Amino acid sequence: MHKFTYNTKKPLGSPTGFRVLAIVMILFVTFIEFKLAPNTLPRIMKNEESINALIYPLFFFILPVIYPLEKWINLNVIHYKEFQKLKKVIQSAELVDYDDKNKTSIFSMRQVIAGVKVIYEKIGNGDIEISFYPNGIKNSDRVRQLTDRLQEAFDLTVISVDNQLTHTTYVLGDISSNKKEVNNDDF
Repeated sequence: MHKFTYNTKKPLGSPTGFRVLAIVMILFVTFIEFKLAPNTLPRIMKNEESINALIYPLFFFILPVIYPLEKWINLNVIHYKEFQKLKKVIQSAELVDYDDKNKTSIFSMRQVIAGVKVIYEKIGNGDIEISFYPNGIKNSDRVRQLTDRLQEAFDLTVISVDNQLTHTTYVLGDISSNKKEVNNDDF
C-alpha cells in the first residue's frame, strides 16, 4: 500500500526537530572527540594508529540530514506522479496562504504562512483515500469542495466524501470496473 503525508507548510519536516538533532549530534561528536583525542593523538604521531579513529565520529553529522532527505525522496521520486497531481490540486484550489511577495524563504520560494496537510493512501482494492487538513488556511471551506479538481487530476471518480470537523476525506475509485452487465436472466 502506498501512503505518504505532504505538509505544504513544512514539506521536509519540522525545522525545529532538525535543529535539535543537529545540536545533539554536535554535542555527542564533541564529547567523543574529547574522549578519544588525548589517547589517540600521541599514537597517531608515532604512526601506531590511523587518523581514521578521529574521523569516524564525524560521520554522525550525516544523521540530521537523513530525515529531510528521506522525505524529499519519498515525495519527489517514489511517489512522483501522485505528488505532482496533489500539487496541481492544491495550487488550483489555492490551499496555501503565502506571505508578502517580497519575502522569500530558502531557494527563493515565497514564505508559507499556513498550508494544508494531505494524507494520501492507496487502499487495497485499488481505490485512493485522500484526507485534507486545512490547518488554519484562509480558504478552509475550499477543502470541502475539491471533488471536481480531484476527479480531473487523478482521472478517477470520487466515490465518497467524509466531512469531519477537522478534515475532509475523499475516496476516489474507478467505477467503470464496478459495473455489472445486465442480461435477461436478471429480470
